[in-house]
Amino acid sequence: MVSKAQDEVAVNPGIAKVELENEQVRVVRVSYNAAHQSSHMHSHPPRFMVTLTKNDLKMTSPNGTTTLSKREANAFAWSEPVTHSVENLADGPMENIEIELKAPKGPGAAVKLDSGEKKGTGAEKDPVPVEQEPHHHLVFANQYVRVLEVIVPAGEMTLYHQHSLDNVAVLLSDATLKNQVPGEDWTERPVAHGSVGFRAGTKTPYTHRIMNTGNVVFHVLDVQILP
Repeated sequence: MVSKAQDEVAVNPGIAKVELENEQVRVVRVSYNAAHQSSHMHSHPPRFMVTLTKNDLKMTSPNGTTTLSKREANAFAWSEPVTHSVENLADGPMENIEIELKAPKGPGAAVKLDSGEKKGTGAEKDPVPVEQEPHHHLVFANQYVRVLEVIVPAGEMTLYHQHSLDNVAVLLSDATLKNQVPGEDWTERPVAHGSVGFRAGTKTPYTHRIMNTGNVVFHVLDVQILP
């Protein structure tokens, strides 16, 4: 665990803000609101990162070693524990979401991307596992997280699918959706790029389908937390 003296949120309250927290994870929104803004030296536990904007960063370690990092918006990466300060080299703001693991047991090790043996038809009474729903694409997995990239073009609808793991959803587009759970009417809601939510699915699996009723692609990263 990271000590209070090294914690990113405690050391850099103007940059890092806790979005949500539970026994498994802490989700932090990191916002460099000015060009060339820098953080104080801080430490991170293992974490899964999602870029909401382009990243152009310089990281400086405690011994003075520097590393440059560039990523496009809506990209993702796994990071092991690290201590550094960060400078935003871009000429504009930068924003990321960081999903910190609270109980790591060793370095993250990539595992085979396997959605398992096909089950279900996707009907109301026979949902498919979420990782087998055609709009959900398994893009990353280690012993801590399984990450699904969800892409639903305008006017399309998913099959009924079941979520059986706790998950953090990071929204990567502005869109309007309808959601339907078995036996109930559709409900409609807008979603905003950069918003984050948590849903408990391990103890209480849930089934639904979604329809993109807007005119842009619905895009989200669904980060499943493995027990």
